[in-house]
Amino acid sequence: MKTSDGFVKTTIAGIPYLLPYGQKIADHARSLRLNDSGALLWDTLSLGADKSTLLSVLANYYNTDADMLPQLTSDLDSYLASLKQLGMLSYNAPAENFPPHSDQTDNTFPALFSDDRAPKYYKIGVLCFSWFGPDDLFDTYFKDFEAAVADQRIFIITGKPSHLADGTLLLHTTELTIFDVTDTYRFVFGTHWGIHEMRVKKDGSAAVLYCVDADNKDHAENIFHALRFAFLIAAQKQALFVLHSVSIFYQGKAWLFSGSSGTGKSTHANLWANRYHTPVLNGDLNVLGIKNGLPYLYGLPWCGTSETYTTTTYPLGGIVFLKQAPFNRVNSLPPDEQALFLMQRMISPTWTKDLLLKNLAFAETLAPLTKIFRLNCTKNPEAAAVMKAAIDQSI
Repeated sequence: MKTSDGFVKTTIAGIPYLLPYGQKIADHARSLRLNDSGALLWDTLSLGADKSTLLSVLANYYNTDADMLPQLTSDLDSYLASLKQLGMLSYNAPAENFPPHSDQTDNTFPALFSDDRAPKYYKIGVLCFSWFGPDDLFDTYFKDFEAAVADQRIFIITGKPSHLADGTLLLHTTELTIFDVTDTYRFVFGTHWGIHEMRVKKDGSAAVLYCVDADNKDHAENIFHALRFAFLIAAQKQALFVLHSVSIFYQGKAWLFSGSSGTGKSTHANLWANRYHTPVLNGDLNVLGIKNGLPYLYGLPWCGTSETYTTTTYPLGGIVFLKQAPFNRVNSLPPDEQALFLMQRMISPTWTKDLLLKNLAFAETLAPLTKIFRLNCTKNPEAAAVMKAAIDQSI
C-alpha cells in the first residue's frame, strides 16, 4: 500500500487538499479536502508507513488511551477506504511500455536552423508568435490577430520528424499522448488528426508541427487545435492562464460564466444577450492575466464551436461558477473554494505537480482581485435577472 502518483498535497487559503495532476486529471480523478489528521496520515503514508504505524501516529495525535483504539482503527479504515475509492492509494504495478518512436537521427528542432521562409506574425494577449507555415492556415485562424515580432516561433512542416526518444510519459488518452523529453514536450496525436506529432520547447519559445500531407485543408481545424497546446505552454510561462468559460461584455468589463460541461454556460450567456443585449466575447475559452495589480481578459482565437471570439483586451469584472438547480440563487464562496474552482476550470497545462501548483498560485492571486460568485440556476430568463442584480449590487 502506498500513495498513488499523480496527487499532490498542498494548501488553499490555509486548508489542506489533495489535488490530481497529469494523467489523474485526464482520468477525471477528484480532489479531496483534508482535515488536520487526514493531512498528517497522508504525509505518513507518503513515507511508506504500514497500517500499524498509521494507527500509532493517529493515537499520538489525539493523545488517546487503549480504550479509544477500536474507534481510531475504525476511523483509519474509513479514511483508507476513501483514499482507495478515489484512486489515491495504489499497489506496485508494471509500467506501461510504449514502442520506440523511430530509428532516424536525433534532432529535436531541425526547423529552427534550416527554415528560410519569411514568417508571418500574430499576437494573443501580450504574447507574439511567428508563423512558418501555409498562408491559408494562417489566414483562416490567426489573421485577425496579425502583429509583428515574436515570443514563440511556429513551424508547420510536411513529413515525418527525426527521431526523438519517448522520454517520460506525462499523459495518455485515445486522442493524445504527451511525453517529457529533456527540454521538450512531445505530442503524439490520434491518426485521424493528420499530424505525425508536435514538439514544443518547454520554455515556449518554439513549436514544430509535422503534418502527414502537404495539402492541409482536410486537417486544418485539427492543426489549429493542436497549436493550442503550444500556446498554452508559452502563455503559462508568461503568467497567462486559460479558463474554460463563456465571456460577455457588461458595464465596461468582461464577465465570465464557467462550469463543467453541460452546466449551461452558453445558455446563460444567451439569456443575457437576449434580455440585456450584452455581446459575447468568447464562447468557450478566455485568457486571463494580471497587469499592474489588475486582472484582464485577452482575446483568443480558440472558441470551441461557438465561432465567437474577440481580439480586444478587457478589464475583468468577475467570474460566475454555474450549477444547475431548480431555483435561481447567488451564493458567495469561501476563499479556498474560489481558488479551487478557478484552478479546476483552467485548461492550462497540469501534466506535472509543478505545473499544477503554478495554476493554483495564479488562482490564489487572482481570486482576491476580482468578484467571484456561485450561481445555482435554472435555464429560465429569471436566472440572468438574479445574476445581474447580484453583479449590479457588487459594482
